[in-house]
Amino acid sequence: MVLKVLKYFLYTLASIISFALLICFVVWGITPVYKFPESLSFSGNKFYNPYKDYDNTHYYRANFHGHSRLGGGLTNGRANNEEDVFKAYRDLEYGFATVSNYHNITSKPPYYDFPYVPAQEYGVNIFKTHMLLIGTKRKEYFDQPLWQGPNTIQYRINRVKPYNDIVTLAHPAFLNGIEVEYMTKLTGYDLMEVVNTFAHSVSHWDTALSSGRPAFLLASDDTHNVFKNTDIGRNITMIPLNPETESDKLYDTLKSGAVYGITVPHTIAVLDRSEKVKVLDTHPQLLSMQVDDNTLNIKLNRMVDKIVFSADNGKVMAEYYNVSESSYNIADNNSYVRATVYFDNGSIAYFNPVIRTNDGGGLCPNMPQVLVNYPLSIIKWIFTAVVFLSILYFVARKLKKYRKI
Repeated sequence: MVLKVLKYFLYTLASIISFALLICFVVWGITPVYKFPESLSFSGNKFYNPYKDYDNTHYYRANFHGHSRLGGGLTNGRANNEEDVFKAYRDLEYGFATVSNYHNITSKPPYYDFPYVPAQEYGVNIFKTHMLLIGTKRKEYFDQPLWQGPNTIQYRINRVKPYNDIVTLAHPAFLNGIEVEYMTKLTGYDLMEVVNTFAHSVSHWDTALSSGRPAFLLASDDTHNVFKNTDIGRNITMIPLNPETESDKLYDTLKSGAVYGITVPHTIAVLDRSEKVKVLDTHPQLLSMQVDDNTLNIKLNRMVDKIVFSADNGKVMAEYYNVSESSYNIADNNSYVRATVYFDNGSIAYFNPVIRTNDGGGLCPNMPQVLVNYPLSIIKWIFTAVVFLSILYFVARKLKKYRKI
């Protein structure tokens, strides 16, 4: 009797695994093969500067990646509801906040008078190859549960792009969800979550920028429990918009790169809300970042420990200590330059890059276009159909034989 039960259990388990693998195979099969654009550095004698219109602007704190209880507590976020999330960020005096549950759009209206920002986290796969969708208009489900190559990730980007104002690559370094070398191929997304509690993805960022992809940053708590001090106010997107009067400009501002990201050390992350907000209020803020005669100038409202200028592939070009402003003469072989600022309390601020362009008006270069490789895609689709139908035929024969016994 025991052997019979064990045999039935193993047979059922094998059937479930086989069915799951078949689904993964079909998903792989329907994914097109792409002709990825070449990896080419930005070029030109002009510069796109995302901060050029924001001298002496006040910046507001924002977080667009956070989770609440969903599906009866099946997902990671069960410790708090949506209202708890919004209250946490109101307590920390944020200007913008939202909830981005898995495949679920933020409720409307939000709590505590925050501007409504519909968002969701998109992805059900073992390596956390996720996307953060902001300004989202429909729930997204299609995914490859197993490993994802650049073709699969690009297909997912292309599928969701028409239905979302902003497509963000979420925590790409987390569990190596997106391999660094893929950033030389992927295109068409809007932002990259460079700073996230689970992983910082600076190498991914520099690889994308060095490959001619104008990828701008987002910094996110990715909170799953707002009652845990280290889950909130840890990674902050700083936005030059008044949430009461300029919230309609939010999506365009994020996509323009006119924001910067701050990550705080553990000594600040562990503070309770009242103490943490006092520390966050003391952070230096950007006063201006301008490019004049091929020189990048950055000015902050008070002294910081260090300002670092980095260029292609993240190479450090210059460092300045104990300053409130500094400059870097952009070299001819720098296709972009970005600044990183180290505060005296251990916090770090990452600024979006100024990018070379041939456009006389200083417009941001577009993401390069990706095309479908139809000959290879058709071969792949035919192969998938043949294998799938063969498996169905084999299973049908087995079931017919089983019924005769």
